[in-house]
This record gives sequence, C-alpha cells and structure tokens, in this order.
Amino acid sequence: MIKINIYLLTIMIFLVFEIINVENLKKRSFYLKNSDFQYMTKGFHKNKPLKSYLSNFTTNNININYILKDNTYEGAYEIIYDKLELLKKENSDNIDHINTFEGFLEKYKEEIKKHKSCTPQVFLDIFLQFIEAFNKYRYYSFPNVHRYDESLYEWSLNFWSQLIDKKNSKFLGIENIKKIEKWKEEGHNIIIFGNHHIEADANIIKYFFDVHGSQDISRNMIFIGGHKIRTDPLSRPFSVAANLLCIYSKKYIENPPHLKEEKILFNHKSLNALRNLFNQGKQIIWLAPSGGRDRKGSDGHIKISPFDPKIIQTFHIFAKRSKVKTHFIGLALYTYNICPPPNTIDIDEIEKTRSCSYSSVSLNLGEDIFDLYPDMKESEITKNLYNYVNQLYDQIR
Repeated sequence: MIKINIYLLTIMIFLVFEIINVENLKKRSFYLKNSDFQYMTKGFHKNKPLKSYLSNFTTNNININYILKDNTYEGAYEIIYDKLELLKKENSDNIDHINTFEGFLEKYKEEIKKHKSCTPQVFLDIFLQFIEAFNKYRYYSFPNVHRYDESLYEWSLNFWSQLIDKKNSKFLGIENIKKIEKWKEEGHNIIIFGNHHIEADANIIKYFFDVHGSQDISRNMIFIGGHKIRTDPLSRPFSVAANLLCIYSKKYIENPPHLKEEKILFNHKSLNALRNLFNQGKQIIWLAPSGGRDRKGSDGHIKISPFDPKIIQTFHIFAKRSKVKTHFIGLALYTYNICPPPNTIDIDEIEKTRSCSYSSVSLNLGEDIFDLYPDMKESEITKNLYNYVNQLYDQIR
C-alpha cells in the first residue's frame, strides 16, 4: 500500500511539473535543444531573399532554435541584446567592440522594421548566428590563405541582403559572368580589379554572383584581405565566410614598429602563395588596388581612390611568369550607404561606431582590359584599368 501511494505521488509530481512547464512556455519565447543531429540543417522562410536560408545555428554540433512567440522585432532584439550582454562577461577584452555592435544592432533593427525586409524570426536567427561565429573565431589566427567556412556561406549573404533594396539596385555586366565561367573551365586565371566602399563588399560581391546563378564563382572567388578585416572581432565572422589571401597593406607595415619584420615575412609568404595560385590556374581573385576604401570628398561625392601601380605591376608579373592565360577584369561597385565607413582614416584604431542603412547597391562587371586595349603597353595598364573602372562606376552611381 505504501509503495502504491509513493508511485501515485510520483506520477502527480511529474504531471504538475509538466503543467508548469507548458504554462511557462506559453508566456515567453523559448528555445529547443536537439542533440540528435550532428550537422546544421536548412530551414525555409516565406520571404527568403536567396535560394535558401539557414534558419538555425550550431554550437558544438547541437542545433538550437529560438522561436519567437510574439513574432516582434522588439522581442527578437531583446533576446539578441541579452546574448550580447552575456558575451561581454565572457569576453572582457572585447567589451568595447561588443558595445559598438550593440549600436549597429539597434540601427539594423530600425531599418528592417521600417522596410519589412525580413521577419523578426529571420532577424533573430542571423544575429544569433553572428554571435556563434564570433565565439568560434574570436581567437582565430588567419593563415596566408584562408578557405571559407562553408557553414557560414549562406548566412553571410543573408545578413547583408536584408539591408539591400533589391527593387532599386542596379546590376550591370551580367553577360560577362558567363565569360568568366568559360575562362575558368579552360584553366585561365581571372583577376578582378575594383573600387572598394565598405567592409561588407566581399559579401555583396558574392551576393551579386550568387543571385545571378553563379555559386561556383561566389564560393570559389578569392579576396585579397587586408589588416582590419582579420583583426577586427566584429568583421572576423564575415571574413571567415570568404576565401582570403591575407596581406598587410603598406600603410600598416610599419605600425607598430616592433612588428614590422614579422609583417614583412608574412607578406612574403602570401606573395609566394599568390604565385602558386597563378601557376595552378583556374583562379578568380578580387582586389582593390587602391589599398583601401573610397571616402566621401568635401563635395559629398565618392570618388574612386587612385590605384597603386606597384600592386597592379606585381599581378602582371605573376601572370606573365605563370604561363597561364590571365584576364584583368574591371568591376565597379557602389555600396557605400549600406554600411558607411568613417570619413577619417585611422591606422591605429578600429572603428568605434558602426551604422547601417537599408539601401540599393550597384555593381557593374566589366570586360578584360587586354581585349579593350589590345596594343596596351605595360606602363599603361594601371592608367587604363583605373579609367575603365571609373567608366563602369559612372554608369551606376
């Protein structure tokens, strides 16, 4: 009799506990943990901007979904903000950067809410994925050649695509994508020289190729990456989502002085890696030969910064020595309003404030400069490339 009473009491306690749990779940947003799956799976949303959308994120091979009951931007924001506050406690050396990101988060929420570019659930998902990538790569040391994290590929496109006014964006030179694909199949190298506006340019260039049916280019293109996109904790999650050949630009070589030799050695290794890539063939490489982002002038216009002749000369020498046919392509972009850079250039510091806007973007993919100027002398390559990219730029701004 005592055993039966204990058994009944146990059942009653279990039922009460289950009822309390159900009531609690009705009152708030909650998350589900599922450890039965080792790999990230895909979810789909009605308003997905691309062909697919990663709707969950993975922590140590555990899928975690946060489901918004009220489906509001404010509810999503609160969850993200709480996660960032927790992140500060776990990353005392990155508190300033996380504070900066909280300001960006607030602006991002305002923009997507105003323009209804994505649902609150999508907003929540992509920012939680950012936090996961931040944790995963916060101590990551970039090698000379970094290969992209495939699990972050679609997320990196979706994060920025929510800020793109797709209706008013302008994409020109689509027909030249097929030429690049054909050249790559034939074993040629394709070097894309372009101007540079914002930190997210690599992701927007990938987006350009992806939405025009060339995931092969989008996934395999290599971007020449500088100093800040590797050292800035807020940029790093997006940087690891792209293929990078890492190199220090000349303005960072001597700062700080005690790291100069180390940086020079790193650059030598990167140049050797670049030479090997040229010799292999089938490479698609993007770089900004200006060595940095374009800034607004005193008249409010954004002019393309001058191209560095030494950079273009280096690529031309490698192309000739490789014995592999190489194409020099021009690409102009106008992405400035999505995530404007500061007007001043500070070598020592990473940006203290970050903003964003829902805006159109424009890209214009050009042709091979050697086809346009078949009799061009080596000394004329930089000038002709710069003038050509400016012509492409004038068509989209």
